[in-house]
Amino acid sequence: MLDVCGDGSDCNPTPDGREYTGHVSVTANGRQCQAWTSQSPHSHSYGEDDMFPDGSAEAASNYCRNPSNHPVNLWCYTMDPDIRWEKCDVPICGQSLRYVNYQLNINCKAVHTCNSK
Repeated sequence: MLDVCGDGSDCNPTPDGREYTGHVSVTANGRQCQAWTSQSPHSHSYGEDDMFPDGSAEAASNYCRNPSNHPVNLWCYTMDPDIRWEKCDVPICGQSLRYVNYQLNINCKAVHTCNSK
């Protein structure tokens, strides 16, 4: 399970998600994210390295990001050919949010309260 309590762990440091460099790679509905360097199953135009806080699309891997400064906040293209993109639930550091985490093929739901430093 991800540690989402803002101590160098996996929470979103800004409300718009533009600075998020965490490792959540599933959507709020549990769908696996497509790699930003891939054009399959969905083609897109988000391949420019300067769109990602990681420094490159390759470093952003298949993690939830907001390269378009979309009002939805964090999102990704999905590996589901029928669902182009979905938002991701990553708690804003210092807030409480419900998120879905599929690690090691285990479906875990958790509610975490994160304390700001």
